[in-house]
This record gives sequence, structure tokens and C-alpha cells, in this order.
Amino acid sequence: MELICELNDKIVLGTDGMSTKAPRITARAIVKRQDGLYAVMYADKFKLHSLPGGGVEDSEDVLTALRREVYEETGCICDEIQALGIVSENRASLDYTQINYYFVVTTTHTPSENHLTEAELASRTVVKWESFAEMVRLINEQEFERVQGKYLKARDVAALQAYATQI
Repeated sequence: MELICELNDKIVLGTDGMSTKAPRITARAIVKRQDGLYAVMYADKFKLHSLPGGGVEDSEDVLTALRREVYEETGCICDEIQALGIVSENRASLDYTQINYYFVVTTTHTPSENHLTEAELASRTVVKWESFAEMVRLINEQEFERVQGKYLKARDVAALQAYATQI
């Protein structure tokens, strides 16, 4: 899978430093329904819009995690999966690293009920279905004080920019 970009504190925060922690591996997706709408996760507690996805568990490979995360968060089955690319994060200010594998998922099934984690429920997370332009606007126009929010926005913006060159 091709590298979309490498994010670090210099790029995201304007500060120096690098973490040497082992990376957390995640699977994330741009999920498109048959009607042309895209999934956007919204965590009301944090006022955060993001693309669906999450961590790869010990017993999983990236594609298994992708299917699980998309189903849990959106209620959708992944009918078509295409690799988009990798966004790596080195958050020196938090001594944290992460490798995000991004995919483009098409679903022809009617979404069922989602199956959010306790943390997602506590964050009042919901899935919204939006046009591509609205999804980009919601993610791109967010402003965050906290480092984590700045990274979440930067990685999803990078993935959306890579996807936009393909459509």
C-alpha cells in the first residue's frame, strides 16, 4: 500500500521531536453507499467528525479489522474494498505513534443498526450520511485545541485529498 503522508509534530503543531514508541495499527475507511452518500462519524462529546475505523486487535489482520470496524460503526457490510494508502503519525508531544491503513469501501447493503463500543456511546457517537462535498467540509472545517484532535483532522484530510484525486 502506498504512503499518503507522514504526520509529525513539526507538520501538525509546528514543534520538533519524534516518538520512538511502537505504533498502534488501525484500519480506516471512506465508506460509500449505493445512493452516493458517505459515512461520517460524529462524536458529540468532542465535537469531532471523522472517518469510520479503529484499531486492529491482536487476533486480526488489517482487512478483518476494517470489516469489523465498518460494521460496528456504520452497520454496513463491506462489498467492495480498495486500498487507498497509509497515513503514519508520530506524535512526539504525546509519545505516541500510529499507522493508519485507509481503504475505500462500497456497500450495496442497507445499513443495519451499528454496534458502537462503550467509549463511542459515552462520546455520543453517531453515523451521519453525507455527500462527498459535505463530508469534506465537516472534517476540514473543524478546529481543535487538543493535540489529538489536530492529528485526527490532519490524517482524515490527507486521506480525503488522496481519494479526491481518484474520483
